[in-house]
Amino acid sequence: MILCLILAGMIWFGRDQNLKVIFLDVGQGDAILIMQGSNQILIDGGPSGQILMEKLGRYVPFWDREIEMVIATHPDQDHIEGLLGAMKKYQVGSLIETTVQNESQLYEKFEELISEKQIQKIISQPGMKIKFDQAEIEIMGPRGEVPTGEVKDTNAYSIVARLVFGQNSFLFTGDLPEDKEREIIGGKIELQADVLKVSHHGSKYSTSGEFLEAVEPRDAIISVGKNNRYGHPAPEIIERLQNKKINIFRTDESGDIKYVCMSPEFECALVAK
Repeated sequence: MILCLILAGMIWFGRDQNLKVIFLDVGQGDAILIMQGSNQILIDGGPSGQILMEKLGRYVPFWDREIEMVIATHPDQDHIEGLLGAMKKYQVGSLIETTVQNESQLYEKFEELISEKQIQKIISQPGMKIKFDQAEIEIMGPRGEVPTGEVKDTNAYSIVARLVFGQNSFLFTGDLPEDKEREIIGGKIELQADVLKVSHHGSKYSTSGEFLEAVEPRDAIISVGKNNRYGHPAPEIIERLQNKKINIFRTDESGDIKYVCMSPEFECALVAK
């Protein structure tokens, strides 16, 4: 009976072709899981391997031990520490990152684990496209010259990616600061997105009015920890989003925030917990 239940579950998950985009509540950090059928892409992993493993265990069936792709937007602790846990427990097909490095011991362990697990490493380039069943992810930034080696402001070189599924679009921005938002806008590329992952947990130094005008989001997702010491999200950002009548959703208030896209022709639905 147990084997039959497992087999039935595998068949059901295999036939489920809905695209799911889940902004995971990992505290003061970022982690976004994109799923369709048995395929997964993980953007960042938050600040804790234990928390990320609990989240992946909730959404990824236990018999699926592979994550097809990981995107590490930049090498800060609140974005990559959880990825160490994922790389230890799951077989990761490939990992996209920039050439920017962090001087921390955590970052050294991160790179050592990539090498030890023989994970294919891909350096992000603007215009790079990733096919994901019926969806496509395009790397929008960083643009211009990206340093190779250690830099103080790793946020400035965050990977920006846009997911398109038919008429639906999502923009993921890492911790991109305002001056780099202007570079992205200056590239004269398609930035419009129905759902915007607000940069840097709602820092007042990101998500400018000019950037919001370029993106024109319906919903804004703020990945942030409760009572964090940074005061994120900044009141200025909340007011800016409200003035533009953008729906605001926060992981510290709502927990995991999940969109289900049943068809490229229909609007993705925000699923209540």
